[in-house]
Amino acid sequence: MKRKSKSNLFRKLVAATMAAGCIISLAACGNSDSGGGDALTITYWSPRGEDASHYSEYEENPIIKYIEGNYTFNDKKLHFDFFIAPPGSESEDFATLIGTGDYCDVMDMSMSATTPVELYEEDIIWDLTALVPENMPNYMAFLEANPECESSIYNIVDGEKKILQLRGFTDEIQDSFQGFCYRRDWIAKYGTNPQTGEAFSYGFTDADDSESWEDDVVFPSGADEPIYISDWEWMFEIFEKAMEEQGISDGYCYSPYYLGYMQTGDLATGFGGGAPYWYEDNGICINGVTTDNFRAYLQCMNTWYQKGWIDSNFAEHTGDMFFAVDPAKVFQGKVGLWQGRTSTVGTQIDADDAYTDGAVVYGCRQPINDIYGGPEQQNTEPNHMYQFSKVRTSVVLTKKMDEEKVLAFLKFADFMFSEEGMLLRGGLNKEQYESCQDEFYTRLGLTEGLYSVVEEDGRKIIKYNIDTADTAYNAATLDRMQPVLQKVSDVDKGYDRYLKQAIGSWDYYKNTAALSDGVLNAVSVEDAKSITKIRANYDQFLARTIAPMIKGSGYDIWDDASWEQFINDVDKYQAGTVTEIYQKAIDLMAQ
Repeated sequence: MKRKSKSNLFRKLVAATMAAGCIISLAACGNSDSGGGDALTITYWSPRGEDASHYSEYEENPIIKYIEGNYTFNDKKLHFDFFIAPPGSESEDFATLIGTGDYCDVMDMSMSATTPVELYEEDIIWDLTALVPENMPNYMAFLEANPECESSIYNIVDGEKKILQLRGFTDEIQDSFQGFCYRRDWIAKYGTNPQTGEAFSYGFTDADDSESWEDDVVFPSGADEPIYISDWEWMFEIFEKAMEEQGISDGYCYSPYYLGYMQTGDLATGFGGGAPYWYEDNGICINGVTTDNFRAYLQCMNTWYQKGWIDSNFAEHTGDMFFAVDPAKVFQGKVGLWQGRTSTVGTQIDADDAYTDGAVVYGCRQPINDIYGGPEQQNTEPNHMYQFSKVRTSVVLTKKMDEEKVLAFLKFADFMFSEEGMLLRGGLNKEQYESCQDEFYTRLGLTEGLYSVVEEDGRKIIKYNIDTADTAYNAATLDRMQPVLQKVSDVDKGYDRYLKQAIGSWDYYKNTAALSDGVLNAVSVEDAKSITKIRANYDQFLARTIAPMIKGSGYDIWDDASWEQFINDVDKYQAGTVTEIYQKAIDLMAQ
């Protein structure tokens, strides 16, 4: 390949930095030299460190110190020097270091506007295509066991797959922090058994135990939780009754995101699968907004709006996040179902007032449509929603490293994908603490280590000896470094029964239709610019049209001719060009 002049990238990055009004990092990485004795010093740039109240330099991280003192890689000990970006200027700092040539051996790519392909073409980073399979058997074994992650390690250069970056992963998807929530207490109190017509029994078996709620609620589907759109509509009728009997005049059953849809699917994915935006179905890229699936979703939303089940002002909540729409009204106890965070689950919205007294909130899955559209839009499990994946951020290895350091770092990274390395990433156990008497652990009182392994129901479960929501937990693990394999499965996070139930429902279906990281990596720089340019107008078009369609104005979603006109107008915004670009990337990754 013919490489471009490095000065081109320098001028581009420096110009972008100056335009943003950024200052050059005070601590440039510079060239790295070997440490004392047999140690190799590797400089590592990260966009973030830890709270200074824990330790001032990331070199003081307990796991880093333990690795430096106890392991060798290619017969060499490693010493890491970390360079942390100034808070608030992470992207600019990355650009400045690359532009001036003062970058580190290892550069975290999570805040980079520059792609690995661009860095490779400027001869800044190593091509690891041959080196990774030869030196990272644990890494490759993980990818073989998790084929949905494999494409994420590749970039496309001149039509050829190359490994230009090293990625971190989790062994399972991380628990969702948000999802659909509903007033279980309203269902129990104001609903009746759909099969027998009898009232439900419900209540707290122990007045002093907020987790003692029990009920015999059953839904029209026959399950003890809502599965189908018909279950939701049954709930909405109950919510109406609850609000009427409580005198709530400004409440509602549900409020969608202000756009009327989520690009990531979520509620819409239950109408035949996919999402309103681009997704992959058996190797074919589809723009979901023009499908019959999305039309069925809109018809459902319009029906709900006409029945008064949807917040009439939903389109006005433009400042709300999708997982916190109209939060004031939710916490006032005036909403039946919403997309919310873990902070609304269980008894947490119970403020002991007229509308929230005795409130119990359960999580529920993305519903399966069984009413609207045709057979292809019905009874299909959701497959595209906002959900964490196993794929984490990546790093590149720059030409500041000689081959000896590259091979040593690859061996280190591969160790972090072994069972021992994965556990070490999550903290020191008792034996490891006792061997090093780490000062930070001692200060935290973690003399038994950060975690213990216990046997539960025939499985080995990790139980942490510190609140995982505490910033000290992250500081006690190797949270700021990649590539590592983070253990998520078989970990007791201390959740109460309500949160376990909610997360189990939120993550019941898996996000399998989303365009993979590998596909997104395969989009060229020029094509990525085209997508950005097209979507600037396309997104505005949808923002102007979808919410009115739900409300019954603009395009008539019930009229075939009007729907065809909508599809034709979508094409005018070059949405088909984006589909073609993503299809080309899908085909490249399939080779």
